Amino acid sequence: MAAAILGLLAALIAPAQVAHANPVVEPVAADPSVLRAPDGTFYLYSTADDWGDGRGMHTMGMFTSHDLVDWMYVGDVFDQPPAWHDPGKHPWAPSIHEFDGVYHLYYSLNDVSNPCIGLATSPDPAGPWTDLGRPVFCAEDVGIEGTIDPFVWDDGTGKTMLVGNFKGVYAIPLSPDGTAPDGTPVKVADERFEGPFVVHRNGFYYLFVSAGNCCNGGNTAYRVIAGRSTSLTGPYLDRKGQDLGDGGGALILAGSDRWAGPGHNSVVTDDAGDDWIVYHASPRRDIKLPSGAQRREALIDRIVWADDWPDIGDGSPSSTRPQVPDIDLPVEVSLEIEAVPAPTGEAEATVVLTAGDEPFSGRVWLGVGAPEGGLGATVADPIEVTLQPGEVREEKLTFTPPASSTGTYDLYALAGTDAADVVDFGAVHGLDAPPQPLAPVAQTGSAL
Repeated sequence: MAAAILGLLAALIAPAQVAHANPVVEPVAADPSVLRAPDGTFYLYSTADDWGDGRGMHTMGMFTSHDLVDWMYVGDVFDQPPAWHDPGKHPWAPSIHEFDGVYHLYYSLNDVSNPCIGLATSPDPAGPWTDLGRPVFCAEDVGIEGTIDPFVWDDGTGKTMLVGNFKGVYAIPLSPDGTAPDGTPVKVADERFEGPFVVHRNGFYYLFVSAGNCCNGGNTAYRVIAGRSTSLTGPYLDRKGQDLGDGGGALILAGSDRWAGPGHNSVVTDDAGDDWIVYHASPRRDIKLPSGAQRREALIDRIVWADDWPDIGDGSPSSTRPQVPDIDLPVEVSLEIEAVPAPTGEAEATVVLTAGDEPFSGRVWLGVGAPEGGLGATVADPIEVTLQPGEVREEKLTFTPPASSTGTYDLYALAGTDAADVVDFGAVHGLDAPPQPLAPVAQTGSAL
């Protein structure tokens, strides 16, 4: 009884868990690569990691979102690494691209002497994925070192891959189908950098790279550097005119008291035309996953272009909050939940609905994430809602927390017509689950 009372008191004084705050993906989404599909849905792909959830290595996790803020884990790219991978070499640093209606997911296989780039393709951004069955190339094939962290630039006439992992960043021409090298590598940045990403804007190519050790715990000095050029292959210069290939580079994002090691970014544009940097960083308060790996969660921040240079808030993670991306949606959904009284009992979720520029009629309900990805059980039956343009409504939904073998669960508030037609969702991740009931023990022998 005393334990139950203490649990109830803790729940009453605990702060509400609120969506729409960094991180946007947890417990880990290292080296995030983001793409928007033709239907407006965003997809994010991340480096292989052991999340410590009892399922072993997640071989490049996939996540989906309607608003760039609330994300849902939907599965892994591979159930098992492809057969051509050497044992123990897991795919890192995915880079997603769409060419002629086919999704190309490039990735890295690290190796001290001969790292390689792999490729998987799919007609759908959520897979299933078909691996090329061989490397696109390895370091020995192109005569340079550090061939990981791919990014592909397609200008409509040819494809060029930028790669680099502290051995110099290089631009390597690819074959028309993007499956092999087809030209001489050109060095575009020096040995301080990895994780290249390119944005073209107002006649300039902007090269974002990361410097420092990504994974040195709280001592990591990982950070994002940028330079620009009028050519994809450089030279890339910083604000002072110094070459990224010769000691230059403009610092745009570095760690803070709360966040360590921000870096390895993508850039994505919202419906208002604003650019957002998507990257990983490590929370100093909880820097290790249960597996022992560094916890690298995904964050977003707004980029402001000042005099044709990218700036991010005060230069630290989450410093552009409370700004969030402007995405045109029929209805926006956010979710808040008070701490759940332990160990069992009903809980109440607050769902805030904001209609877009048109009236919205549909349903709102609560569901939980499935362990294998995607939606699991519905835990609060749908209610019908009708909203006028711009109307904001708050709904209280009661649910019973599900038991979970991992001890936590993800809760989603969904709006749409049904699970096959969700237009937006709000999410709260890592809620404490009630313990699973013990299986009955078989009785043997005589009763005394």
